[in-house]
Amino acid sequence: MIDYHLHTKRCGHATGLPEDYLLRAEAIGLQEIGFSDHFPLSLLGHTPKAKVTMESEELVDYIQDIEKLKEKARIMKVKVGIEIDYFPEVEEKIGRLLEEYAFDYVIGSIHFIGDWDFTHPAYAEGYRNLDIDRLYVEYFELIEKACRSRLFDIIGHIDVIKKFGYRPGTDLGPLWLKMACVLRETGTCIELNTSGRDAPVGEFYPNQPLLEACLAERVPLTLGSDAHSPEQVGRYFPEVKSLLSEIGCRELAIFENRVISSVAL
Repeated sequence: MIDYHLHTKRCGHATGLPEDYLLRAEAIGLQEIGFSDHFPLSLLGHTPKAKVTMESEELVDYIQDIEKLKEKARIMKVKVGIEIDYFPEVEEKIGRLLEEYAFDYVIGSIHFIGDWDFTHPAYAEGYRNLDIDRLYVEYFELIEKACRSRLFDIIGHIDVIKKFGYRPGTDLGPLWLKMACVLRETGTCIELNTSGRDAPVGEFYPNQPLLEACLAERVPLTLGSDAHSPEQVGRYFPEVKSLLSEIGCRELAIFENRVISSVAL
């Protein structure tokens, strides 16, 4: 098993040293891990109300920290990734910035609609005055744009818009099929992100119907705990392994120097 979504305390809302995450991964028998801390929003011209990413001057040190950890790891493979927010108005800037660094993989995620961080508990009240059906349309339009930009190897927590339990009243089956087709057409991998189980919504990202739609379209799948502390590494992975086996998933995507390959589940 692998865990490709680990954070560090540089983002301002995580704890522990990278070595602590490695030790936890070794203890639970993972074969490979990847750190994908939050890319500095300041470099994208975005200033959030709360600190949710590392500062621009920390980025090189973050990469060096994980490279050093690679050397310390004996049997564990360690990859250097990054999670970067997608804003359609700065696509070109994102592309230029990513070319400056040698990441093994890049996770593209959406945490903001405009200036609203809809994933942050402090701003969850923003859902109450919105048309949730329309919000889902807007959010997944951004996901589609992110895929079609081809800037990212992986789309992070693809249905995180459900985090606080707000759901539309419409049948989402056609939307899941559309998203699976977009992912396949653009060659974009998704992650099964287990952090949603500990969110108010209480389920993985993506939910099982969207996951099954992606598998039916042969969309590559990787795995991430979205750990913000060492004890969260690999959370719920035994359950995930059973789920994936049950629905016919036999392999997981891995990356090196932004080249995809696969390992058996």
